[in-house]
Amino acid sequence: MDRRGENLVRPTMLALGLHVIILSSFFVAVSPEAKTITPPQVVVMQATELTFAPSEAAKARSEAQRAEADRLRREAEEAKKRAEAEKREAAQKAEDAKKAAEAKKVAEAQRAEAAKKAEKEKQAEQKRREEAKKAADAKKAAEAKKAAELKQKEEAAKAADLEAQLKQQADAEAKARAEEEAKKAQAIEEAFERAQAEARAMDEQKNKEAEELAVLNALASEKAAANVLDAMTTRITRAWRRPVAFKGGLEVYLRMSLASNGELVDVRVVRGSGDVLFDQSAQRAVQRAAPFDEVKQFDARTFEEKFRTLTVKFRPED
Repeated sequence: MDRRGENLVRPTMLALGLHVIILSSFFVAVSPEAKTITPPQVVVMQATELTFAPSEAAKARSEAQRAEADRLRREAEEAKKRAEAEKREAAQKAEDAKKAAEAKKVAEAQRAEAAKKAEKEKQAEQKRREEAKKAADAKKAAEAKKAAELKQKEEAAKAADLEAQLKQQADAEAKARAEEEAKKAQAIEEAFERAQAEARAMDEQKNKEAEELAVLNALASEKAAANVLDAMTTRITRAWRRPVAFKGGLEVYLRMSLASNGELVDVRVVRGSGDVLFDQSAQRAVQRAAPFDEVKQFDARTFEEKFRTLTVKFRPED
């Protein structure tokens, strides 16, 4: 408890004692056993500020608190000094590490430079060796070429003499062969002209037959495509479900997109009938009728021309 608390305890105890004395006097005065009634004695006390000297225990606690505060202050100062010392030590270590890293970097750069220099010297030595080898090889090649040219001249002189002798004989034989070849060439040319004429005639016949076959194939393809379209329209009509309140007499144009295997890719209305329910029922009929396997029989060109994208008129009464 501090000094202010001690100063409040004693006045409080005195006030409580005074109230007890007053109440006791009152009860004695009004007691039925009392022979006479006497008015209670009024005690008048004047409140004054009481100041008490601190006790020895309070002094001791105060001294202890001051000592504890001094101890905590000293510990805080020592902790601060230690923190600053550690901070300086860490900064010194960081500086030392930085210097060591820079020294290591310089050493590595020096080693790299030395290695690069050694590699350049090695490459230069290799290049000198290669150039020396090339020079030696070029010298050998020049000597060999010179010997070969000399030998070639000697052989050329011998060959010239032999050629002059053989030329007369060759001219005579060549003249005879030329006359014979001319006769053969004339016969071959005549045979070639006859073969060309026959080939042209055969080509004309083949072209004529091919044109006739193309016309027949086109007619057959058109007929087959028409039959497939009729079959597709019939299947769509059979798959159609009459909508509620359908009055008849309506028609809708649908654009269908198919895959080469007959699968339906898309179907949409390109010209409606004016009845949305009827148009939607026609689209659903196409979806129910798919896939259209009939288109698999056509080649790629016919499929692209006829069935990749086609427009059909749907009229249930047809």
